Amino acid sequence: MAITIGRLGYVGFGIEDTPGDPVEADVYLPYTDISMRGHHEPLPILGSKTSRLMDKDSSVGKKWGEGDIKIDCDIVNSGYLWKCALGSEIYTAGTPSSHLFYTTVSGNTPTTATIIFGRDTDIEQYSFATCDTLKLEVSDGLAALTASFQSKFPTVGSAQTVTTTSGTVLSFKDLALKFGTTLTTAAAASATPANEFSLTLVNNSEVIYRSGSSDISIIRTKGFRASGTYTLFFDSETDKNAYYALNKRAMDATFTGNANEDLHIRISRFRLNEGEVSTGLEDFFVIKGEFVAEDWLDTGTATRLIDVRLRNDKASAY
Repeated sequence: MAITIGRLGYVGFGIEDTPGDPVEADVYLPYTDISMRGHHEPLPILGSKTSRLMDKDSSVGKKWGEGDIKIDCDIVNSGYLWKCALGSEIYTAGTPSSHLFYTTVSGNTPTTATIIFGRDTDIEQYSFATCDTLKLEVSDGLAALTASFQSKFPTVGSAQTVTTTSGTVLSFKDLALKFGTTLTTAAAASATPANEFSLTLVNNSEVIYRSGSSDISIIRTKGFRASGTYTLFFDSETDKNAYYALNKRAMDATFTGNANEDLHIRISRFRLNEGEVSTGLEDFFVIKGEFVAEDWLDTGTATRLIDVRLRNDKASAY
């Protein structure tokens, strides 16, 4: 049977109980873009010096899986990507249910997943999928979430019975961005109108190879960083002065969905690495802040570095 040419396909996604042990799909993500594929690095066997021909032969070298999955940031499906990036979840049942994703002070390892990528009859399974980078972006349209994964080399997957689950898709109109000296004062502050906002979580993952197999042995995660940007019309000198004086602040970013749904991002303390003032938006002065979260315990909320809470109708942990 020939593979049907077109944009149809599916991405099955399941959180692994044990890293590297494949699981069935928990959800089929309604992706907007995907670049997952297998990579192979052949080992060239160079010709002997008695010949002018350089490439005599080659041998099997390192193999791995890698690529991005991009989705519209919705109130349900985004939780699978947040959990993979941050690693830990506190689930609290209710109406709505609460899913709090966070990274511990010691830097817990991210949760791994099995990805099943289907293109008609071509079905590939990627186990040990580790989120290297997760980026949230919003400007004047829909909020987008892009996860970059590294995994074991793909194997042949089985055909799936695909069902899709969708949540409320979030956009720029749903975002309230607030700042304060602490998370408590930030939550009580008035929203700062932003022209764009992004958040990037980086796990600095690295594939490790050992003798006996050309496939990866394990994926290690190194230093974790939470950073991002926001752009504001230059209506005051607050952010310029915060950059000049290295003033540390807290950030509270909330996307509000339907009923009691929300996506709530809290950063206890951040610094501005850059605060550029320019005529970036239709010749109006704007300031673009490039922020980095710092490891500091907000004793009033017991929050360190960053946490992300989803409130939705999913009645179980991710």
